Amino acid sequence: MESFRFSLIFSIILIIFCFTNARADEKRFARSYTAYTLPANGLEFEFWQTGRIDKGSGYYYRWQPRFEVEYGVTDRLTASMYFNFNEVKSSQNTFSSKPFGLSTTSFEFRYRLSNPDEYIIDPALYFEFGYGGDKIFYEPKILLSKRFDKFSSVINLVSEIERFPASGVTESKFEISGGIAYELSANISIGMEFRNHRNYSNIYEKELNQASFIGPTVSFHVEKLYLVVNFLSQVSGGPGSFNNLDYIGHEKYEIRTILGVSL
Repeated sequence: MESFRFSLIFSIILIIFCFTNARADEKRFARSYTAYTLPANGLEFEFWQTGRIDKGSGYYYRWQPRFEVEYGVTDRLTASMYFNFNEVKSSQNTFSSKPFGLSTTSFEFRYRLSNPDEYIIDPALYFEFGYGGDKIFYEPKILLSKRFDKFSSVINLVSEIERFPASGVTESKFEISGGIAYELSANISIGMEFRNHRNYSNIYEKELNQASFIGPTVSFHVEKLYLVVNFLSQVSGGPGSFNNLDYIGHEKYEIRTILGVSL
């Protein structure tokens, strides 16, 4: 938790220090991707931090940093490489602690299907492939965005399949996420985001658990830098271990920050 707090404070100080010229950036959300891609030969670095807190009993904190390199192959195709890390600190419950380390490496491709505002909704396709340790995963998404006046909105439909070759186990997940943001100024946007996430055995054979989250998002934008901060609280879940919330496959609270730098 201390490392997450330090990185968040550092990110906020950096964004304030660099608060100069505004840039027209599409990074308004922490939980969903918009349909907009980098320009050809554009290059960005992103540092993600996700904290997942509270399993309903004892102490539980999961920290998942993620470093991304993103490149505009063409105006419509963006390719990325991720390095994903993981750490779990847990006590007085049935969940195990895990030391900090690299968990997976993944590759992502986003393809924009139309020009911005060409249709009533801006669509894009997303595919991510990752591997690490004992698992391989595939994650296709449909990205839908819409901009109107000072508002930006987004919806993502997400499917994920995880395979563990050594044990022969396969797991799957489905998620719908979305949000809406309003530009207070050229540099600051505020909004709300939500997500409903479901875990299944095998390939969507049986639903194991599910949870819905909602919470505020704030984004800061400058010429070559942006910071997005999001907080989510679980509002419902099943099988409902306590107060109709799910603590088996999900946590009560989630915090995410994304610090991006454009070159």
